[in-house]
Amino acid sequence: MVTRAAPLLLVAPTRFGAMERGAARWWCAALLLGVVATAGLADASVRPAAELLHDSIVAAMRHGGRYYETFRDLARTAPDAPNARVLPPTLAAVSAAMPAWATLLLIGAALAGAVAVGVQRLTALFAGAPGQVMAALLLVAGTAAAALLWEQAPHAGWAALLTGYALLLRRADRWVTAAALGGAAGVIDPAALLVPALMALLALYDGGIREASGWLVALALGLVVLAVHLWTMAAVVPPPLDAAPVLPAPAGAAARLLGAALPGVAPWLAAPLLLLSLLGWAALPRGLGPRAAALLVAALALDGRIAGLHSATLATVLVAPGLALAPDAVADLLRRAPGRRRITVTRVTR
Repeated sequence: MVTRAAPLLLVAPTRFGAMERGAARWWCAALLLGVVATAGLADASVRPAAELLHDSIVAAMRHGGRYYETFRDLARTAPDAPNARVLPPTLAAVSAAMPAWATLLLIGAALAGAVAVGVQRLTALFAGAPGQVMAALLLVAGTAAAALLWEQAPHAGWAALLTGYALLLRRADRWVTAAALGGAAGVIDPAALLVPALMALLALYDGGIREASGWLVALALGLVVLAVHLWTMAAVVPPPLDAAPVLPAPAGAAARLLGAALPGVAPWLAAPLLLLSLLGWAALPRGLGPRAAALLVAALALDGRIAGLHSATLATVLVAPGLALAPDAVADLLRRAPGRRRITVTRVTR
């Protein structure tokens, strides 16, 4: 029988606390090799490309221009036109209908909501004030990274913020609002259609038929919006004849996530931190942890394969908070790996 050791910072032990000795040793070896490999191979982190065409379209729509006609006129000289043509006009229409200060208030409200929900959700996992403060600060850092991403790439920033908000808000008995946020992210950025699809699969795995149906409705809404947009775009602006090939392993996915989630951190340090964050989320034996870990892996693996857009930055908000869970994950692995047998000596006095 495997006994669980007392947790380090969390309220309850991680899933690694009940792991067998052999499995724990394999995990420790894989973690060590992964940290060394990521530190040696990560030589760069890149920020997502600026959405220059989006800003120009919004400015033109505020002066009476129409989205598709404006796109046709500006796409000839815009360097980001190939990626921008698959972005629905949702965000541009909302931004053009609102003054700049209202847009700032909207993004500020979304950031505040994500922080409030995330702090309530994450601090409940920790037993003492040190862990709770660390988790709250790292969550603020994650949302700040999403704000910086929004400033440079509005579609990717909104998708990352709404994705993190949806995952932090989602519970087994409170998934309707989370599904709505995931659907909104997919309507803004087609790369975020990964979120409702993944959440629906995980809900089916857990036996939540109603929740899976809600996520599938959000996915269907995003797909309908994308299909209508692509049909209209093809009629107004014909696609180029030479289509870019789909890469089996898109280059730069990890670099884009590192540049968005950990801006300013040296790549040789940011890459191991990303691995530790993934380990922390995966070690959490609750619904939030496996979903965050699955999103991190899927966003990196499918980057560049969803409508030609980059999905790696969807996990921007989740990377920093995952580091708060890593100490307990590593501690439980190190406790289980030695696995020394305990010999009990009993003295019998006659």
